[in-house]
Amino acid sequence: HLQIDGTSLFLLVLSQMTASGVQVVLTKDEVDFVQNLVYYVERAYRTPDFGMWERGSRENTGRRELHASSIGMAKAALNAIHGLNLFGEGGTPFCAIHVDPDAQYRNHVIL
Repeated sequence: HLQIDGTSLFLLVLSQMTASGVQVVLTKDEVDFVQNLVYYVERAYRTPDFGMWERGSRENTGRRELHASSIGMAKAALNAIHGLNLFGEGGTPFCAIHVDPDAQYRNHVIL
């Protein structure tokens, strides 16, 4: 279970809270952790999984497949967090999150 939906939801909410002025991330280690989550989501959303319902296909045969819930949540999270400085407006440049433009394009195409 890749939990792409949950990881993407965390990134989406984190980016919304940070953009609104709430400082959630306090250290460079936390910035690195979030950047690693972004790298994970950039690559993992293309891997078939069980989706947000964790059940496989409609017949519940346990077969993994690509789910719009996983892909859509990953796209929303990557778009929201791209270029966001996790230390807020006055943060240093090394605290900005980078999303691979090719990953964003692949995500757009796969939808």
